[in-house]
Amino acid sequence: MSGKKVLLLLAVTAAVFVSGCAQPQVKRVGSVIGIPKKNIPRYKELHANTWPGVLKTINKTNIRNYSIYLGDVEDKDRYYLFSYYEYVGNNFEKDIARLSKDETAGKWIEKIKPLLKPLATRNEGEYWSQWEEVFHHDGPAYDKVTSRHGSIIGMPEENILAYTQMHAVVWPGVLAAIDRANIRNYSIYLGQITPCEYLLFSYFDYVGGDFEKDMKGIENKVTKTWWTYTDPLQVRLPGTPDGEQWKSTEEVFHTD
Repeated sequence: MSGKKVLLLLAVTAAVFVSGCAQPQVKRVGSVIGIPKKNIPRYKELHANTWPGVLKTINKTNIRNYSIYLGDVEDKDRYYLFSYYEYVGNNFEKDIARLSKDETAGKWIEKIKPLLKPLATRNEGEYWSQWEEVFHHDGPAYDKVTSRHGSIIGMPEENILAYTQMHAVVWPGVLAAIDRANIRNYSIYLGQITPCEYLLFSYFDYVGGDFEKDMKGIENKVTKTWWTYTDPLQVRLPGTPDGEQWKSTEEVFHTD
């Protein structure tokens, strides 16, 4: 299987960071690709019944906690897939070489590839566009993940610098509120879906027992003040429910 087909499997999926460390370290990856509306039912059908051999190959290549989300930007045929996964190995090139020889993975790629529409803004050599992580917070200790959540919001180009600078040093009180809400592994990614049209994609694990209660509990004096600075930098997308800032996306695939 060619190198390009190998990349396609991880999204099927997405591009990956290379770990050169002696000990395994988690590398988080967020990537995006387009999908025509007419292809969504078939894509969902395939991923609801992902071949066992493909899942086995993903596991062998040290990919973990891999989810794909479906979201729309507006009421047109503008649908996108947002993927998040973690690479936990210590020799990516060796893993990808093993993947490149997998016959089942190659056949799966040939089924998925015609359904997708790569972004015009992707970097050379990419199929799924790998986006920049602009925020991450590990969060509290936990026993098990209760649910996973992906969401999107618009980001005007002129506000990117202010937004990324704020998220490089998030207020301790905001991080503490995130912890109290039982949110962990919280990452935000930035990228272009079309030239000069930017989005933020967020992913987090919820590890509590009452999601709605915890989400309401996150609102305190500190977080509300933080939002007075961050919310004006963002643009709510059409279809976002009243009272919400970010637009939820639908999880269409997950493997631990």
